[in-house]
Amino acid sequence: LNAYVIHYYLFGERFGAIIDTGSPFLTVPSTCSKWSYKYLWGCYKPELTSGSGYVDTYVALDNNLGTVAWRRAGFAFEREPPQDLVFGVFGPDLLDGPGGVFFGLIKETDRRIYPSFLGQTGYEAFCLDLRSGPQLVLSKTPMIRDGDFIPLISDLNRRYKASVVHYTAVASLLIVNGSPIRWNEKKPTYVIFDSGCSGMSVSEGLFDDRYVQARKNKEKSLWGEVAVAFETRAGNEVRLTATKPFTTSLDNKTLSRYRGNIVVLE
Repeated sequence: LNAYVIHYYLFGERFGAIIDTGSPFLTVPSTCSKWSYKYLWGCYKPELTSGSGYVDTYVALDNNLGTVAWRRAGFAFEREPPQDLVFGVFGPDLLDGPGGVFFGLIKETDRRIYPSFLGQTGYEAFCLDLRSGPQLVLSKTPMIRDGDFIPLISDLNRRYKASVVHYTAVASLLIVNGSPIRWNEKKPTYVIFDSGCSGMSVSEGLFDDRYVQARKNKEKSLWGEVAVAFETRAGNEVRLTATKPFTTSLDNKTLSRYRGNIVVLE
């Protein structure tokens, strides 16, 4: 599967990372082998970094467990002056999982979480344009001008104890193969926008309900034509559609406090 990759510099070394709106951190690989495909992500040189003041962490990522070392060094995009930032260094066990490292774009995190990239750099907004010639635009001023947009909410963090504020909206409608999926109105369906995942992930209950619905209707495809609708601030409707998106059941313990439906969209 393809991914959207951005390049940047740490201590003068060029790195690459997957643009990830589902995580908060700037990360690099711990490897530096020109004979390994991991070298494509950059060559980590610990002697050119300094201590961050944060202890190493042991984390789970894509069903792998491994260590993240937290270091500090000068960060810059091309043709920009460097800025001293804290970043994470993925150990070998974590690199075997996702196949790369991440350029995290979640800004708001709990105080107990280490510094996010956006939190350290002062950027207030970003635009990830995935049309022909994909590009990421970072801005230190708001980018929405016309006053009509899909509202984002912080319920998963504020009410259900997720450690970061995911970019989350409430779906007004979910249609699969022409059939709307019903849910309890007291438990809205939360949609997380995550450029670091592939296709679509849905909570286990929603996946099972959809399977029962497809069997009952004798449908040939479980997730053939999918449409997710949102209501904008001005009351308009925006629909995102996909044909046969790669769809998996969501297994994320950090979101398990919420008993309603969760959909994660790339």
